[in-house]
Amino acid sequence: MPTKPKPASDDCASCKKTLPKSAFMRCSQCKAAYDLECINLSSQRFYSFYKLDKKRRDAWICPECKNKTAKSSTPIRPVLSPDPNCNITLRVKSVTPTDAYSDDGTLHEDELKEDVPDSEMKMFLEEMRAVRTEMSMFRSAISDLTSTIKSLNSRLDSLESRVDVLEASAGAGSGEPDRSMVSKLEETISQLKLDIEEREQEALANDIEIASFPETPNENSTHIMLTVAKKLGVELVEGDVVSAQRMGAQRVPGSTAGAGAAARPRPIAVRLARRSQRDALLQAARVRRRLTTEDIGLPGTPNPPRHFFVNERLTRHHRQLFQRTREVAKTLDWKYVWTRDGKIFARQENGKARHRVRAESDLPRVFGDGAVGVAK
Repeated sequence: MPTKPKPASDDCASCKKTLPKSAFMRCSQCKAAYDLECINLSSQRFYSFYKLDKKRRDAWICPECKNKTAKSSTPIRPVLSPDPNCNITLRVKSVTPTDAYSDDGTLHEDELKEDVPDSEMKMFLEEMRAVRTEMSMFRSAISDLTSTIKSLNSRLDSLESRVDVLEASAGAGSGEPDRSMVSKLEETISQLKLDIEEREQEALANDIEIASFPETPNENSTHIMLTVAKKLGVELVEGDVVSAQRMGAQRVPGSTAGAGAAARPRPIAVRLARRSQRDALLQAARVRRRLTTEDIGLPGTPNPPRHFFVNERLTRHHRQLFQRTREVAKTLDWKYVWTRDGKIFARQENGKARHRVRAESDLPRVFGDGAVGVAK
């Protein structure tokens, strides 16, 4: 059978309209090119499933070539009426174009098998199962942490009530309370508060924060995350991003709160499906150090380029403690303050021991008596 001639590179083989610059698909067999509308392919699927994976895009087969594939073992079936939503005329049988995304944006395994080779499909399905397993374990861990925090809060309330009773007794002139007991209770309360803060930080083990990235109207935070990951050399797909959103109240243009929005964009909090992906991004960010929006390829990217940062996401308590530790270190000429796995460390200079800071009460122990006089 003669090979179908390759159409002009700028025309759709179905509707003969000029093809968009990059949003089109070319058949790996007949080399015909189609725009997304003619093959009933959504932009969401194109950018998340084909655009970021050249190998998968190069293996795509058009409906006409699929229809010509021999199916000797297929029993005789009645002729199907053509799908009114498909703009390509099929000459042997009707092929109902499907989108691998359901209404809720999830991928169905059986709907992907037609477009992906068997070996690649097997690897993809195994990866999906692994992600589901890890997500299940992650949800279980979050549930356990939530239960633990509730239990600690209950114990904390009980201990605070006991301290209130002792203080009330002392104020009523009922005699000097047992100072050792009060001190012990206060120490226990402090330890419980510290445990709660650390459990809350552990719940962010899969999270990162993108700071100082320019904010634009109608932006897609997930798309920003995928683009930043690509710039860092870390391979991510849309399914690897559990959530991505700007933190804090949205700034209204023209308002006093939004006056400095361009200079101080809201940080983007991102939760990833796996801890290993988060660690890979942080490691790549440490190597690259000074990241900029140059060549980022997103609409509305400012010119000249601006610096942005990829960091661990910290709880409010740990973020304030980290800022306080940096202020003290700067005042006392300590060189290094950093975080790793949600923990805060400080080192005076190269060759010196590192010190962990768990609470503000640790600052005098780490920095010496000079830390007490540093203004908050």
